[in-house]
Amino acid sequence: MNLLITQARMGSTRLPGKVLKTIKGHALLELQMERIKAAKMVDKIVIATTTDPNDDPIEVFCKERGIDFYRGSEQDVLDRYYQVAKKYNPDIVIRITSDCPLHHHEVIDFVIDEYQKSGKDYFSNSNNEPDFLEDGFDVEVFSFEALETAWKEAKMKSEREHVTVYIKNCGKFECGWKKFNPNYTFKLSVDSPADFKLATTIFESFDSITEFGLNDVVSLLERKPELLKINKDSEINSGFKKSLRNDKIV
Repeated sequence: MNLLITQARMGSTRLPGKVLKTIKGHALLELQMERIKAAKMVDKIVIATTTDPNDDPIEVFCKERGIDFYRGSEQDVLDRYYQVAKKYNPDIVIRITSDCPLHHHEVIDFVIDEYQKSGKDYFSNSNNEPDFLEDGFDVEVFSFEALETAWKEAKMKSEREHVTVYIKNCGKFECGWKKFNPNYTFKLSVDSPADFKLATTIFESFDSITEFGLNDVVSLLERKPELLKINKDSEINSGFKKSLRNDKIV
């Protein structure tokens, strides 16, 4: 079984409630669900949110749409992922985050296929600076065994908050990376009002909310590079870098 888990919460320092902010009448989380549901290599999708009462609207969102969800630790996201995975007992786990409304099923299938062909324990199109970054379309695929090992052994706060840090850095697992589009160099996850404005502009550039993919976004931004000025001050992986600066054993 191939289990996709997307983590979602309402808390955000720079853009509170961002996952339910709307573009073209659809919440960011809804846009993501609509754009990824056609993935052929995913058997189950679960939204993993927290037990914080502020995240009750995410539970309501899921129930209204018949989407499976799980509520777990706010800070220990690694535990949240592991508890979801343990419930469904998958062969592989696919990780994305809900601040990527542009995400697309073609990219997810691509990374799962590369993972399976590689024979490695972990594969991603992103999350390995500086050479492999497709921010906004980040997919990480890993075995349940790798996740369970990380859950048991990860001690640093950054490793618990960001799920795959231990898998990538402990030296026990073979990891691989390959971008979907070598020309992708953009910051398209939504962390700030400027990021949200750029995402809105991109969605408004297409008639359908689902029919355009990563390559179409690359073509748009190559034709209209001035759009990138909208969030030119945004930094990729700033949350993770902040975690590293404040890291400690937990």
